[in-house]
Amino acid sequence: MLSRRDYIWNFTVDSLDYAFFTLAMSFGSITTLLPLLAKRLGASNVEIGLIPAIAYLGWSLPALWGARASECLERKLPFILRATLLERLPYLGMAITCFFFASSNPLLALYLIFIFLGISTFAMGFLGPIWVEMIGKVIHRSRWGLYFAFGNGIGALMSIWGSKIAEKLLIIHPFARNFGYCFLLASLAMVISYVLLALTREEKAATQPSSSGYLRSLFSMLREDRNFLHFLLARVLMALGVMGGAFYTVYLLSHFHIPDALVARYNAVLLVSQALSNFFWGPLGDKKGHKIVLLLGAVALVGSNLFAIFARSIWPFFLAFSFMGLNTSALSVGGMAILLDFAPPGKRSLYLGWGNFFAGFPSFLSPILGGKIADFFGYTTVFWVALLVNVLGFLWLFLGVREPRVLEGE
Repeated sequence: MLSRRDYIWNFTVDSLDYAFFTLAMSFGSITTLLPLLAKRLGASNVEIGLIPAIAYLGWSLPALWGARASECLERKLPFILRATLLERLPYLGMAITCFFFASSNPLLALYLIFIFLGISTFAMGFLGPIWVEMIGKVIHRSRWGLYFAFGNGIGALMSIWGSKIAEKLLIIHPFARNFGYCFLLASLAMVISYVLLALTREEKAATQPSSSGYLRSLFSMLREDRNFLHFLLARVLMALGVMGGAFYTVYLLSHFHIPDALVARYNAVLLVSQALSNFFWGPLGDKKGHKIVLLLGAVALVGSNLFAIFARSIWPFFLAFSFMGLNTSALSVGGMAILLDFAPPGKRSLYLGWGNFFAGFPSFLSPILGGKIADFFGYTTVFWVALLVNVLGFLWLFLGVREPRVLEGE
């Protein structure tokens, strides 16, 4: 049994681990920096759409296998420390690619970036349920929302500083060495995150019998828990709605011809809104339930789409990115914590695996679909489609899903 001192220790080191991991991810942002790099390497709209598509596929599909693996682990941490190297080392590979291949062979560099991104995100997806289940053990239940808020919030605040460094690197150094230095800084942040993760104190827990017939177990779970079924349907719609934000940067580059350094400023605005809102979402979710956090996040994404649709200059996009940051932090805090609220102790791996899958897999399809829509009808049409899907997702969550904490108390 973990003591109060252990819970405080874990809250501290795991929040800092989360923060440095978030900082590392900002140096290879799939929303701003990676699309910019791909554009400079000559990528088409569909290829640029592959960046978030690969990421969301990686974050979702392997979660099913990760959840099954988690059932067999008495302690999650030793396994995580070995497997997480596949999350972290690809950023060093991206740096090497930029230094040695981007200028001489941009097509090869583009494909290598896709491969490294795939390795990293697939490892993240596989480890996601295992890591979240460990967090459910080592962080006290009353502080789940606060933990995700602090980790993501501190990381986003650090990433604001990181984005200023990235902006200077993009200006001072020639292409593609500037991106190489960004990925080197990501690798350094990953090393610090790894050391902090290793300091986690975790006790053994009884293993769960492996779910025989994973699809059968899903259907059984959804028959028994109709509220979770409606939640998954709402999350599918909200995941499809991310297609709009995936093309903000490319639209700005092609329509307004903005300089590369301005992309880093948009990234900074995204991170500021994400950072500050985290410290609101966490306490709100712990006090009122995490459904309200997801609802407000959905409203923010609708607002982001509206700013993008009606923008006649580059300035409304600062608000579009800001509102997208509100949505990102709401999903990071509420989306994680509400899965722990839904999951009964004996079925936590099952709920986490399928919850991560349905939250992420549609996001794999949406940027590819968005790329095709952009090719045939233009970027504004992509933003309109995203708006309609996001409104539908909000309504489904608002009308069809009851707060799991309320149901638990009945």
